[in-house]
Amino acid sequence: MCDSPGMRWRGLLLLAGLVAPLLVTLPRPVNFDEANFLMLAQGASVDPWRPHDTQVNWQGTTERAFDVLSNPPGIAWWLGPVITAPAWLQRVLMLPWFVLATWGAATLGGRFGRSSLEGALFLLTAPIVLLSATALLPDMPLYACVLAGVGGFVSRLDAGRRAWPFALLAGLAACFRYSGLALIPLLFLYAWLHRRPLWPALAALVPTALLAGHDLVAYGSWHVLAMGKFQSVSNGPADLAHKSAAMLTMLGGAAALPVFSWRGPAWIGAGLGALLALPFGAVAALFGALGGAALSGLTGDRARADRLFLAAWALVGVVFLLALRFTATRYWLPFLPPVILAMPPAWPRLRVSLGLGLGALLLLDDALHARGVADLAGRAASTGVGRFVGHWGWQNALEEAGWTALDEGSDPPPGTLVAVPRQAWPQGAKVRCDLVVFSGQADAPFSWLPRGYSEAASANLHANWIAGRPPVRTVVPWWFASDPYESARVCAE
Repeated sequence: MCDSPGMRWRGLLLLAGLVAPLLVTLPRPVNFDEANFLMLAQGASVDPWRPHDTQVNWQGTTERAFDVLSNPPGIAWWLGPVITAPAWLQRVLMLPWFVLATWGAATLGGRFGRSSLEGALFLLTAPIVLLSATALLPDMPLYACVLAGVGGFVSRLDAGRRAWPFALLAGLAACFRYSGLALIPLLFLYAWLHRRPLWPALAALVPTALLAGHDLVAYGSWHVLAMGKFQSVSNGPADLAHKSAAMLTMLGGAAALPVFSWRGPAWIGAGLGALLALPFGAVAALFGALGGAALSGLTGDRARADRLFLAAWALVGVVFLLALRFTATRYWLPFLPPVILAMPPAWPRLRVSLGLGLGALLLLDDALHARGVADLAGRAASTGVGRFVGHWGWQNALEEAGWTALDEGSDPPPGTLVAVPRQAWPQGAKVRCDLVVFSGQADAPFSWLPRGYSEAASANLHANWIAGRPPVRTVVPWWFASDPYESARVCAE
């Protein structure tokens, strides 16, 4: 796949095919973790200087967002001015980041791949990228800053041109997710490995320094340090084994699909990945094998300095993901480029087509899930106004209907209506439910559609747990199932 005139036209058609599902699914309601970032954006709309001072219920108890939402305020500042706009318009405002990501993907792909077009298609048709493009999450701004920042930095540093503005852009990634902090030492590493001046990489420190100063003035402490302690709660042997398996399955199943001619290292990586994920079932072992094969590309032939840089970039990602309290497929985004660009370039058209096809189907499933949950919440809210347990889009829809969250362990006053879902992580409350005034479910219309969240399939694209009492460990990012998207009841206490 080279940048010939014919290939450029085919590439443009593929990019159009990439944009089509994004536009078709713009009207979908708020879903999954989008709800907590909209709560943070609500805080920014009230007090732009202190968005984390808003009160939220995201871990079962109403508390300050500073103590429970482990992300910087970048996305809140971006969405805060349009917090009252409909969800489709908010999604439209995420598209400029996708445009920036497209330029960055072409630049980075041209530097480490065979051509700008091929690299851009590989980096943009990863299924999780398609899912993130118009999500009301910090992931697409993060990915755009990573691609454009690192791509612009390395290409201009190589050419002896001014690179520090792109280091600044790469540093801006840390204002959307703290995983962006990992890019800062990598820029210095690239300059050192390629015998280039180190000083342009210093610009990457500026956004983090400004954000740290803001936090100290606004809150009296640096938010990232508080969240470091918050995240470090699942590092026992069983937790690390679980996160390691999930990290591989999510990489191979929905991020970097290993479509290439497998050779020795790929088979070794696949075997190790399958072995690590096998305790979670045969499907998990399959995705684990794909993840291990994807990582094997980092051992491929290329210039030593480039190989070391890409391997270090991916390794930093592995260490960072293992340090988090749980794993989600989208957490791979800042560390996905080295894995994708290091893969052998065989079968590029098949690789792009499979990534685009799977991504479009998962995006369709997400839209149907969001619509089903919103409709179910609307039916539950039609019984009156009361309290609810649960989170995600369920929480967002009921709060818009005037319902309020019930804290963990709370006893609702007599006569209160309480809405209780099955899947949306309902916090434990003293709900007897002697009188059920509503019971319903949101059915999945297509059993052939890959499901990004399914209890029956033990699949969850968004975390390595499924809601339950206690929560159930999972590692499979998606699979096929026909169980309802959600079920719920409203009780009169």
